[in-house]
Amino acid sequence: MTDFASSHPRVPGPLAAPREAWELLIKAERRSPPSVERLLLHPPVGAWLSRCLRRLRGIAEEGEQETTAVPLWLETGYLHTVAASAALLAGIDFRIVVGVRDGGVMLPALGFVDLAGCESPVAEIVADGAGGRALRAGPHTVPLPSDLTRDVKGWHPLRRLHGRHPAHPCSPYLDDLDPYRDFLRPTAPTRLSEPEAWRWQEHFDSAWALVARQSNVDPAGVADCLISVVPVRYPARAEPFSASSPEAYGCVLLNPPADSVTLAASLIHEAQHVKLSALLDLVPLIHGGLEEIHYAPWRVDPRPLRGLLHGVYAFLGVTAFWQAHRHVVADETTRAISEFEFALRRAQTSHGLRMLRAHAELTALGDRFLRGIEVRLAEWLTEPVSEIPLRAAEDLILDHRLLYRLHHLSVDPGRTGQWARAWRLGRPAPDTLPTTMLRASRTAVAARPALVRLRLRDPAGFALLREKPEGDPFDGMDAPLRSDLDWAAGDTAAALRGYRDRVAERPDDLPAWSGLALTMPAGPAKEALLGCPEVVLALYRALRDAAGGGPDPVALARWIGTRC
Repeated sequence: MTDFASSHPRVPGPLAAPREAWELLIKAERRSPPSVERLLLHPPVGAWLSRCLRRLRGIAEEGEQETTAVPLWLETGYLHTVAASAALLAGIDFRIVVGVRDGGVMLPALGFVDLAGCESPVAEIVADGAGGRALRAGPHTVPLPSDLTRDVKGWHPLRRLHGRHPAHPCSPYLDDLDPYRDFLRPTAPTRLSEPEAWRWQEHFDSAWALVARQSNVDPAGVADCLISVVPVRYPARAEPFSASSPEAYGCVLLNPPADSVTLAASLIHEAQHVKLSALLDLVPLIHGGLEEIHYAPWRVDPRPLRGLLHGVYAFLGVTAFWQAHRHVVADETTRAISEFEFALRRAQTSHGLRMLRAHAELTALGDRFLRGIEVRLAEWLTEPVSEIPLRAAEDLILDHRLLYRLHHLSVDPGRTGQWARAWRLGRPAPDTLPTTMLRASRTAVAARPALVRLRLRDPAGFALLREKPEGDPFDGMDAPLRSDLDWAAGDTAAALRGYRDRVAERPDDLPAWSGLALTMPAGPAKEALLGCPEVVLALYRALRDAAGGGPDPVALARWIGTRC
């Protein structure tokens, strides 16, 4: 990176050459190799380095745009703050100029120097035996405390979460400060309030107690994969949001946790991703597989085979968690939601395994890896699950597949026209179904998974929601439609009527089409909606007139079903 940056016309700007920061880093390493190793493995450093190299080379990932808000000299100047942190950890005397960003200076793995009101674009960090340690920017001077974990005026240290367990403790950073903590996009410091930080600590401590007592997963391995937890607020209706990246080893992005059990499952899920990313850096398990063309039962978008491999391993860990957890919970309601999650995750993992076996070109180690997963999963697939949670999981697996097909499978327009003419003329359906092709598109999120979880986790709250007028939100949830509530409650007849009305009013309401398939009684119409929903949708759209009228969707599906 220093070679690229040193020859770039927009670097170093007002900072010293990158080589100077690199030399300070080497000096710190000579004094204290463990301190520098800890710093270089700090997740935001990896995220920064990958992003910075892409900018220097003029390469941007999808969704990653070069922004004038962060000049290139300031982005590469993060190296100077890395060097300053290394020098502070190593306890050596030094002096270095760093860039001021977002109202202060972030010292990676240590904390944030608050320079609110300072207009200087740079600051100088000085550490010596005589004058102590301080940061100076224009007229501002902020002394750095001898204990860098203490919160004092002008200095905000990185907090830690503490999962207390005698055999398997876990203490990741709670990072709300570093500009590269969110590896999806650079983010200004957003300091959690003390009550917010305390709530995170409470949930994490309780969640870690659940992880540490697990017999199906290795708590010590999970702890080693959790270096930092980053609070974010990304929309996540059907599933809690969490994410990890091979560029930021040990970092987990998490929405504020709803409960400790869900947080525990998310920690295991992301630790599995982190472990597999590390393994794939060492040995190949799969050849190619980069095309985003495959269905994954846990994602609404087409995925590459490498993504399927990651998903299978991650959800194997989640399945393991719920398999063990459902046997130790005491009350019936908690057991029901645990059984549902277990049934759902084992089915998703099993489907992903079959996709990999059918399409992936595995290495010898990759084949061995999958065989280990298959052996582990086989026993769990035979375990009995109570009827209501099992049926809910099966329905949502089917619902997810239907929505994927409705969103991403495009039907041959020529053959669709032939079928439309046959319908208008009152003829039997043609012998051959129209061909389809994958064409990824934007997806709508169905409310049904969240409603199933609410019904199982909080029956009283679900009953209260059903009593509310349609359109009223509930406990932070987007206002669900009556047909989805009826379906989640098991009132199939009412849900079917509601989905038929929704399709007639809004023919592009894809969750309504999927709901129609779920609630339809057995017969040719249901077979068509389950077997080729994209054909039913395409033909229905082709038959609508200029005034917006169209055929009865059930009658149309029944007609198509004679050929499915």
